[in-house]
Amino acid sequence: MVLSGMNVVHAAELTMAEKGIASAKVILTGFVVVFAVLLLLILVIKLYSFLVGKAQGAGKKKKKDQTPPPKKTVTSVTSEPAPVSRTASAGDDIPEEVVAVIAAAVASMYGGSQKARIKSIRKAGGRSAWANAGVLDNTRPF
Repeated sequence: MVLSGMNVVHAAELTMAEKGIASAKVILTGFVVVFAVLLLLILVIKLYSFLVGKAQGAGKKKKKDQTPPPKKTVTSVTSEPAPVSRTASAGDDIPEEVVAVIAAAVASMYGGSQKARIKSIRKAGGRSAWANAGVLDNTRPF
């Protein structure tokens, strides 16, 4: 069949070798396209990861510049009934009763034979129990 001066060959007229070569070209082209797109996606993800890492690093540097809160200390707590000595610092907001209860718990745990010493007492920071429960509920896997 001739169409405007060009020879058109039907698929039925191709030999088995020509069909194999045409199929190999299609498969090879598909592999090249798929792997090129995968490499492009990998490059985009690496670039995004690099940019996010830089942004988070800048945030951490700002947090490191802030001064840490002063530590509260308790010294020389034994199981014997003795007054609890405590160094007071600016912004000291742990009541003396709480320090006494902690000292009593440490003394009862170690008994009278060992001398226990509390080096510091400070409030735990972070989220409240309700906030932790909300985060856990919203980030639980399906």
